[in-house]
Amino acid sequence: MKQLSSRVTAFALLGALALTTTACGKKNGGDAASGEEANSFSYTATWGADEPQAKIFQAAIADFTAQTGVKVDVKWMGRNGTDGLPTEMAAGRGPDLFDTATDNIAKFRAQNLLAPLDDVLTAKIPGDGKTVGEVLSPAAKQASSDEKGLALIPHTVISTGVWFDATRHPDLAARPPRTWDEFLAYLDKAKKAGRTPLGQDGTVPFYNAYWFYSALVRAHGAGSLYALGTDARAWDRPEVLAAARQVQKLAEGGYFQKDFTATKFPAAQDRFAAGGYDLNINGTWLTSEVKSKLPADARINSFQYPAGGKNSVEAGTLGWGVNAKGRHPEAAKRFLAFFQQKKYTARIGTEALNIPPVPTSPRPAT
Repeated sequence: MKQLSSRVTAFALLGALALTTTACGKKNGGDAASGEEANSFSYTATWGADEPQAKIFQAAIADFTAQTGVKVDVKWMGRNGTDGLPTEMAAGRGPDLFDTATDNIAKFRAQNLLAPLDDVLTAKIPGDGKTVGEVLSPAAKQASSDEKGLALIPHTVISTGVWFDATRHPDLAARPPRTWDEFLAYLDKAKKAGRTPLGQDGTVPFYNAYWFYSALVRAHGAGSLYALGTDARAWDRPEVLAAARQVQKLAEGGYFQKDFTATKFPAAQDRFAAGGYDLNINGTWLTSEVKSKLPADARINSFQYPAGGKNSVEAGTLGWGVNAKGRHPEAAKRFLAFFQQKKYTARIGTEALNIPPVPTSPRPAT
């Protein structure tokens, strides 16, 4: 499972259509023209029907329909089934609700495809007494927004770390490396003991880029990576060269498996899960992806890339966008408020093994 095909990549952190009416008096870009509440909406998902997230969402959809009478036409398309979604939405043929992520905000915003969501933040959560904005963490809301406001309603918080099995490496659990020199010392020790320190699915470009942007952002803070996409002069900054040299040291130091640049996902992370490699740099979704490959006593944990400096921690989100050109956006927004009930958000942590954006919801066990 690779969450979303365009999920937080390294440099991503970097004529009007005429409205057509139907016989029912409804039009693109809003719910019933008569003011009557829509009794359905459409949702195109980038999840496969058998994935934990899809099962959680489907349970919530079934409850939503039973309690409100609003039907949801959902299509579980999987990762590559939504490549043409922006084009369909721009032409007025897209769904009301769709999956998206932090790194997609600019793309959808540029085409005016994101409906405003401030009204979702003020909506009451059924049976809770609180609003959506009150239960979502400030960090999750910030990561789901741009200069124009909230762009998506998150269901998952994502970040990047260096992962290990605490059962097999209690030394890392007790004291993970805190500096670059300590990190290199660990890698050299593992290599000397005959182990492969780092497993890398080298055919996934943004997995390779994690090393560079972790080195840069951890050391120099927010905006240091973004500057590379907005100011060509930023590439000449000394901190960029320093980060690149760290990556060069890792690549040339014999720390990765042989021929790692040709390793096809998920071979490296699966072997890491089985104990073949000490470490794997990856997103917070890793535990859910390798769960079936882990030994029964495994305790997957992580530490932040030990670059020092600002010690900034990357944060992004996965969630839902509401199509500004959809037929029934208000009905879709009702579901987004409905989903924030604890019985659904908790399952993101306990079943999908991801981090919910609601601080009171359980986190995945490690």
